[in-house]
Amino acid sequence: MTGDNITQIYTNKTIFIDDTANEIKMKKKIFEGIFKWISFSLFCGIVILNTIVIGLLMKRKKKSRMGFFVANLACADLCVGLFHVLPETIHVWFEIDWNEFTCHIFYGYLATFSFYVSTYAIVVLSIDRMNVVVKPLSTVTKLKTYRCGLALSSWILGSLLAIQYVVHVTYYSPKKYLKDACLHEFPYDQELRYFDVCVLLIIPIILIITCYIMIYMAIHRRHTCKFMTTNSNSDGMHERVNFNAKMRTVKQLFVVSVVYVICWTPLFSASLLCYYNVLKFGITYRVLVGLAPLNSLTNPVVFLLFNHNIFCKCRKSSNKNTIVLKTNSSSTNVKIVNAT
Repeated sequence: MTGDNITQIYTNKTIFIDDTANEIKMKKKIFEGIFKWISFSLFCGIVILNTIVIGLLMKRKKKSRMGFFVANLACADLCVGLFHVLPETIHVWFEIDWNEFTCHIFYGYLATFSFYVSTYAIVVLSIDRMNVVVKPLSTVTKLKTYRCGLALSSWILGSLLAIQYVVHVTYYSPKKYLKDACLHEFPYDQELRYFDVCVLLIIPIILIITCYIMIYMAIHRRHTCKFMTTNSNSDGMHERVNFNAKMRTVKQLFVVSVVYVICWTPLFSASLLCYYNVLKFGITYRVLVGLAPLNSLTNPVVFLLFNHNIFCKCRKSSNKNTIVLKTNSSSTNVKIVNAT
């Protein structure tokens, strides 16, 4: 083989490698261009839907326990949109430079803080539903102090767990480096990954499953003891209405919990796989990180689907049972109205 042929082969290989590299860069730019608008849409959806839920619940004249804890969850999800998705969209996808304030406050603390609060707001909601079903006559659980304290516990826990993130965040200025960056640098990286899996996935799942087991046992016990009456009197009807309302909220919470697991499990799995070099850090991992807050978008959607009648401003006779009786002798109409 002559030297000219060898040169031609290496030239062809170089051209092939350059074309492949350019193709990869082009696909990466297309992906980033698409996903930055997906991230922006995710932010808008989280803010708009959770604001709607909070507004509808605040507008209702009759406040309920379920509404209070749903509003607490909506506030936590709103924080996820404002403190995590928005800075991530602006600085990562739209490539606007970080500064020391946004790096330490938003990326270092508030982003993680909002995730913790949103997670344990679901746990708090599960605990309250368990208390409603297991201890329906308890006077303690009906107190305002109980509701505020239980809701506040998720915010306190989130604020404490997020402290380690702000301690280990580092800001790299573009004046000293080629490009600005805001990174978490932990001396215990492996331990932290398992810690997050436990705190954000395993422990909440265990607590939620425990609440559902208690709810199931309470309902089963009432059926076996014949506490749930099936007669047609007013007491039996009232009991069945309360039971159906409780089961509807339990189903609603079950859907919220399942969606939470679906949204977060792939991210934690990918994080551990990347750490052990089973999965390369790339597009797949970035997509999973970007879509993890999708849980904060689905929560208000689930609530609105289960409570679509909340949009009805005026329900003329929905809360009344009207019975019209007509006597044969005098042809007189008697209307009995029973407000529920």
